[in-house]
Amino acid sequence: MNNARHYNFTKSFFELNGCLITEKKPKHMTIKLTKEMDEALMNRPFYWHYMKKMNREGEPLSLSFKDISLGDEEEGIFLHAGTPKLQQIYQVALEKGYTTRLYEKINSPSQNLALHPWLCINAKLTFRGKQSKDLLLSLGLNLINGSLIHEAMNKFLGVSLTSNISDYTFPMTPLIRLESGYNRILQNIENYLHELDTEWADQSLSQLNYEQKLLESFFQSGDVDPEQYEKELEQLHIRYQPRIQLSVANGGLIYLTHETSQDLLTHYH
Repeated sequence: MNNARHYNFTKSFFELNGCLITEKKPKHMTIKLTKEMDEALMNRPFYWHYMKKMNREGEPLSLSFKDISLGDEEEGIFLHAGTPKLQQIYQVALEKGYTTRLYEKINSPSQNLALHPWLCINAKLTFRGKQSKDLLLSLGLNLINGSLIHEAMNKFLGVSLTSNISDYTFPMTPLIRLESGYNRILQNIENYLHELDTEWADQSLSQLNYEQKLLESFFQSGDVDPEQYEKELEQLHIRYQPRIQLSVANGGLIYLTHETSQDLLTHYH
């Protein structure tokens, strides 16, 4: 995802969440946050708690973003893949709402345009064992031809989207049923898991085996009674037994023109 798409994603995210863009340039923009977005992004829980306690409205802050090419010429947060605020925005987008339906915004089409339905699923893989980590996945499936893309949310929100369908456009009826499409996405995630390096799981099992032998030695020497032994053994399995949990954060239907759909597959697949 290049810097221009980071910019488009950020702009679309705030517009879709009701924020006012008070300054908009090709590589710089300033956004007046809503109360909801301020609470989600600006880490001011005590301020908003005080405002609620005093029964006052409160004043949301503004955020400025800029392309990395601007350097220090403008005030603002650099928009690139490593920006913590951008990652925070992605996380909020994942967590906000479970389902959605959005349409590509088309200005005065010369003829009636069909919009392809894409099923977007945003999921989280939780790895637990000796070390724990979370991995966010976003997949999109074209419900007409079965094409599948990764990092779907980033790519879709790089397109100008709206909650209302544009004039002279119409949504195509899916050829792939939603249930079937959902299962295809889950199968793709399962295939991805089979391809992952299992070293993390091997290390977890090795640590579990070591800790179990250590606990067994304490038990054999009489330092641990049977009841305590069972409790400790259970805790060891909870702590070190490698496991992966899949949870779906949210999803929705995104309707795009054939041209935009092909562009996603050609340039960003």
